[in-house]
Amino acid sequence: MPTRTPRIVARKIPTNETIAEGSWRLRGPDALEVLLVRPVVLGRDPASDTARPGAASIPLQDPARSVSKTHALVEVVDDRVVITDLHSPNGSRVLTADGEAHELEPGRATEAPNGATVLLGEFVVRLDRAPRDTV
Repeated sequence: MPTRTPRIVARKIPTNETIAEGSWRLRGPDALEVLLVRPVVLGRDPASDTARPGAASIPLQDPARSVSKTHALVEVVDDRVVITDLHSPNGSRVLTADGEAHELEPGRATEAPNGATVLLGEFVVRLDRAPRDTV
């Protein structure tokens, strides 16, 4: 399986500019990296979210097919990451760094803390802050 290059969402960053300290990101298998500089819709083949016309659609490679076509919306609101399950059949969960598991209620935005593991069906991504020199 070929290695994917990290994915940066929203805008190209000039080589003389750095990303702000502590930008939120999602990291997953096959070098998947998504900087959350605008809302993103995650899924196997995500449709754009009409409620969030500026959201980026990020396709996920899920061999187990536990991720829905359009599974979840992830956005930063007031420097907090909130995840909304978009009524996916296999659901979404947030596992905190201290082991607490939270099943997301479909259609309801739920805050995810730094260091959380997010399960979209059985597909795993991790939420953290990107280092300042990430481009």
